[in-house]
Amino acid sequence: MTKTKTPPRCTTTGTAKKQSIAKSSNCILSLPRAAVKLAITADLVLLLAALGSLNIPATLAALLALNLLCGLYPKEADK
Repeated sequence: MTKTKTPPRCTTTGTAKKQSIAKSSNCILSLPRAAVKLAITADLVLLLAALGSLNIPATLAALLALNLLCGLYPKEADK
């Protein structure tokens, strides 16, 4: 019985590895960006609750906080 040689496996070059890492890292959010996204979601829930109960001061506070957080989100995306 003779053993046949298997061809060597195709290994990726350095450029291909960098491209595959760049592709996979698009899905991973940085921690500050994820925190801002979570804060925006929590603020939207607060805004809906304030609107539902017709609480004017809480509605205004939620809108001001949402304005601040929506300004932070693009800044975190640029980093």
